[in-house]
Amino acid sequence: MGIPEAIETRLFIDGEFTEASHGKTFDIKNPATLKLVAKVHEASEEDTDRAVAAAKAAFPSWSALSPDQRAVYFKKLANLIRESNDELGALEAASMGKPLGAFFDAYACAAKWDHYAEVGYNVQGTTSVQTPGYLNLTLRQPFGVVAAIIPWNVPLLFLANKLAPALIVGNTVVLKSSEKAPLTSAKLATLVQKAGFPKGVINIITGFGNVSGSILSHHMDVRALSFTGSGRTGRLIQAASAKSNLKQIMLELGGKSPAVIFDDADLEAAVKETAYSIQWNSGQVCMANSRVYVQDTIAEKYIELFKDHLQSVTIGDPLEKGVDHGPQADEVQHKTVLRYLEMGKQSGHLVLGGGAVSDREGYYIQPTIFTNTPEDATIMKEEVFGPVVNINVFKTEDEVLEKANNTEYGLYAAVYTKNIDRAIRFAKGLEAGTVGVNCTSPATGRDMPFGGYKSSGVGREVSPHKSPGDSPAFTTRQPFVSIDHSQRGQVPGPCRYCARTGAICRIATPRRKRPYYHVTEEEYQCSMRILEHFFPDRELNLQSLRSIAKEIADGTFESPNSQHTTVQSPPDSISAAEDEAHQDAEPVVESVRDLHEPLGCMMKDSRGRFRYIGAHSEIPFNAAVCSIGDQSLKDPAVIVAPKVTELPPNLPTPSPSANDSAYTDIFYLPPKKTCDYYVSRFLEDVHSTYWFYSIESFLHRVEDTYSETSTAASSSWMCSLYSIFAIGAADSNLNADQTSSYGTYTSPPDEKTSTDYLTLAKQLIPAVYDEAELDSIRALAIMSIALENFCSRVSSYLCIGASIQMAYSLGLHRDQVPESGATLEREQHRRIWWTLFILDQEIASRGGSPTLIDERVLRIDTPLPSEQILYPGMHTPLSWLSTSVSLCRLKRDIIQAVYLERSSNTRAVGFTTISNLLLSLQKWLQLIPPHLKHDVPAPPTHRRAVAALHLQYWGSTILLTRPFLLYLVLKYSTLNSSKKTWFERMGKTCIDAAQKSIAILQQMAADNTLSSLTAFDSTCILRLIMIFILAFAHTRLQQYRDHIESGLNLLRGMKQVGFCKFCTDETPVRLADVGIADGNKTTNAGVLLDDDLIAQLWGNFDPNFMTPLQTQQSLDLAFDDSSSFDLNSEILQFTNLDDSIIIDPSQASSHVYSSFDFR
Repeated sequence: MGIPEAIETRLFIDGEFTEASHGKTFDIKNPATLKLVAKVHEASEEDTDRAVAAAKAAFPSWSALSPDQRAVYFKKLANLIRESNDELGALEAASMGKPLGAFFDAYACAAKWDHYAEVGYNVQGTTSVQTPGYLNLTLRQPFGVVAAIIPWNVPLLFLANKLAPALIVGNTVVLKSSEKAPLTSAKLATLVQKAGFPKGVINIITGFGNVSGSILSHHMDVRALSFTGSGRTGRLIQAASAKSNLKQIMLELGGKSPAVIFDDADLEAAVKETAYSIQWNSGQVCMANSRVYVQDTIAEKYIELFKDHLQSVTIGDPLEKGVDHGPQADEVQHKTVLRYLEMGKQSGHLVLGGGAVSDREGYYIQPTIFTNTPEDATIMKEEVFGPVVNINVFKTEDEVLEKANNTEYGLYAAVYTKNIDRAIRFAKGLEAGTVGVNCTSPATGRDMPFGGYKSSGVGREVSPHKSPGDSPAFTTRQPFVSIDHSQRGQVPGPCRYCARTGAICRIATPRRKRPYYHVTEEEYQCSMRILEHFFPDRELNLQSLRSIAKEIADGTFESPNSQHTTVQSPPDSISAAEDEAHQDAEPVVESVRDLHEPLGCMMKDSRGRFRYIGAHSEIPFNAAVCSIGDQSLKDPAVIVAPKVTELPPNLPTPSPSANDSAYTDIFYLPPKKTCDYYVSRFLEDVHSTYWFYSIESFLHRVEDTYSETSTAASSSWMCSLYSIFAIGAADSNLNADQTSSYGTYTSPPDEKTSTDYLTLAKQLIPAVYDEAELDSIRALAIMSIALENFCSRVSSYLCIGASIQMAYSLGLHRDQVPESGATLEREQHRRIWWTLFILDQEIASRGGSPTLIDERVLRIDTPLPSEQILYPGMHTPLSWLSTSVSLCRLKRDIIQAVYLERSSNTRAVGFTTISNLLLSLQKWLQLIPPHLKHDVPAPPTHRRAVAALHLQYWGSTILLTRPFLLYLVLKYSTLNSSKKTWFERMGKTCIDAAQKSIAILQQMAADNTLSSLTAFDSTCILRLIMIFILAFAHTRLQQYRDHIESGLNLLRGMKQVGFCKFCTDETPVRLADVGIADGNKTTNAGVLLDDDLIAQLWGNFDPNFMTPLQTQQSLDLAFDDSSSFDLNSEILQFTNLDDSIIIDPSQASSHVYSSFDFR
């Protein structure tokens, strides 16, 4: 948004806008362009007196209202501020240079008005009966007229901080805005008038300190004054109060805030937050950490990362998108910062910046870093108020505490460490009004008082515990400590021993060192092996081991079944030589986790090779479901091969053509019309969720490729195009009975088929490897999507692996771009990296293979892309990528906790683990942006992306809960009542997720967004069919039979290509194996049931018999939390789903099914 055409510049006195009595105005210039923005009326002495008189007249009626009555105006004003966000942002950018991309002030301001609307009743007095015969009490009453003088750097927030708490308890106010940035205050005055505040309650004037500011400070009718600004002005105000009526003064003055980084800190977070603190608002923040002290062991790395962060900022016009660093507020401020920079160059070592931005008009300053600056240097003692930081090195805690406190300022300080004892001790020693632990400014506690210590101020901004209209509390010796534990992990530790046992680690040692064992490593590992043998159904953590020990001590311990307690001795005793050889053997492995056998199984492919499939894939789960009751499997540990289709299929060779040579100077291209069709299908069905190109540049490259004057195309670019053609042409040669019921796509004629294009793309792979550039990453990633849909699981996995390895080689995971790289190029790299992150998870998960990107062992520095700089395109909603990445991380946590970290002979997972994961999923769903919620109408071009996001969410819920549903079905008769309750809740959660998913898929079919061009849609449908098979096996309810039929109809309604055709052909055969006949093949009557076969398979299977696949895919719950059955627990409420989901067979027998419209 540009600068508004009509800007309010008048004074707001007694509910009306008026010009200055003497007619004087002053100019506001845009600090980025130096152009005139507005002429603002300057308040005279007469105007200031009128404002105070109006406030005094309004006080009796305003103070007589209840907090509820005052709150009504607050709520209206808050809503109006939010509605005016864009205009307020533009005014702030034009008057003092704050970039629009960094403007959050309006929403924060509105939130403060909403907050104080609720706290009026918290202001209460005290009573005492300690004087015999008397009742003593204190009354906390409003002052009357309160004056507020705010600075120019964050005017909206200071306005709310000063006005809202004073007004809610009955004061009336006169606010003087800064002459440097008065426009947002004047705009807010229009909103005050619109909200209907009574006349005189709020008066807003603008002028210079030596006139209106001085009048307010000396005025006899002003009973309290709150000021934020320089120390020099603060002293003048304090003197004026003493000379007049001793009005109550609250001062928030300057700062020279230190941040202390110890060597055990989360270095990446410390760099990111401290760099943002000094760069935000161009360093024009009183509590910015302008002094940073780093421990010597990490100093070099910290400074390098800090430098990288500041170099990545985008300097420019604050009204332009993508700019995150604007100019200084005006010429005076600009010259002041430049003067300090020259002092800094004389006293310290300049690492970065050090001057004005030479290639731009306006008051711009380069973000600047000085190191090794003497503590007594001027730049270390005085407030610069610009993007200038001094980074010095320290060795000991005592040394740095002395340095941090060696200043007359004391507004804010920060300390970064994982040692909680040191954090609290150090925070108490810092002489600052606010101390952040593992966080820094601008973070503060909204419900805590805020103010300065020493020369940084007098009094405190209010909190709910202090009266907004009473004298401040002088608690500066006990500073508020804000401790930010988000994304910090456990503090301290843990070592791997504690991580394995679930104990709280008390030693902050490196993860590969455990010097405080009471037993040797080998003794510990042998003990765990023995325990796992005797307790195969229990998760062995600290809680369960304590429970076993207590049962033994109490005499209530029951030995496990004899099948687990008998240990067969070897036929011959171990000889002394063998024993000696054992002692000389290789040392035990480093970690207990290394002893775990990988959970997984084998599947024979069409070429006779056995392929490993991880337990987290849906392939072994589907096989476990389809083998219910079948005890005659030849090799129950191996997944049965497909009965109808070959995996992988034998792809035919490309059709003959003159241009089919693997390496020709002229690449084959289909007709342009055909190309356009393939590209449009790719953009709609694939690119909406897997972003690899800026659409504008991609379409331009396609046009250039078809141009007669185009330069020679690279092999990587052509490989990308061929892979896109392979995806788009997948359904181009279908018969009439193979076309889709959804959509009306008509493919232009093409002499080549989808497999032809895929073969052409494969022929270019050696050249793609040689080029190893950004286009190579794109080509291999897109090819992996095409290969997966063609049922070539292993080839797809290899392609995405090669793509990620190339991304590593180009530094995409470290946010590296060439020095010549533009901002747009960096944002493209970021978006491609996080697309690879998501695609890696999906392909690895569907195929049961490990992910290639593992954040547990790989440091990833690449931030999520800025959508203000690089628009994701018409098919992808804003915030979709960041929301999808957060869900992807949650899914990785589920796979790690449930499928990878437990040993193959441990079938129990802790209740706490599962409940925490379920609650994390629920929190994700609650926090997604409103426009990405499934029940919010979305533009037609966004519907597929939004639907895919929610299918991923419900798929993650199913991934977490399906082992318990399978265990419930197989072991129902053996579960005790308490366990049965929880397994039924987990089963209901799983079925609920499946029902939500099928409703989404049916809506996609109605919207023509269901696609068979990727494996995603078909995989989702197949997943749901398997869940409904289990639900029907357990309850025999008609509704679950109908869902199975709905899933089959969705598959049949899609174009029969690739993985979709495989599912459509194979699923009925598998259903027949479990007694569900395919009615569509015979009578068109839907899903038919073979009652005799069902009774034989499902009614009589032995609950004590499970195939290895079923054993692996099902899980028991270990109740390691005493609150597991607390009726008020979050997880109990989360899993308490509606009564339409029936999971108890006894209820199912009497349940009358009625139809549901799940959409």
